[in-house]
Amino acid sequence: MYRVLLIDDQPIFRDIIRAMLDKAGGFEVVAERADGNRAATSYGEILPDAVIMDVQMPQMNGFEATGAILEIDPQAVIILTSMLQNDEYERLAEEAGAAAFYPKRQLDVEIVRDLIELRHRQATAA
Repeated sequence: MYRVLLIDDQPIFRDIIRAMLDKAGGFEVVAERADGNRAATSYGEILPDAVIMDVQMPQMNGFEATGAILEIDPQAVIILTSMLQNDEYERLAEEAGAAAFYPKRQLDVEIVRDLIELRHRQATAA
């Protein structure tokens, strides 16, 4: 069972992603946060297998929160999302150290599973 932290300032998005993960099976949403600052400060207590996080949020955006989380856990699997399909977001996500960026409409549960499993394989090979 993969443990997931959902971070988005829009509850409807968190509900949609939680339902998608529940339907797929093998995932448990262990916590939800509405801003990047709260996510970054509580990440160390939660230690999820993956983080699904919006780019645009109050307090601290997804790129900044990615950096803060990676300072705590350099192996964190962080998937950034946005309603916008923006090449700049893809570049910024990569620079921040996120595992991937996907527009919300393209986010798929298999992507999440594949990224978690890839990171686990990389960690055990190192």
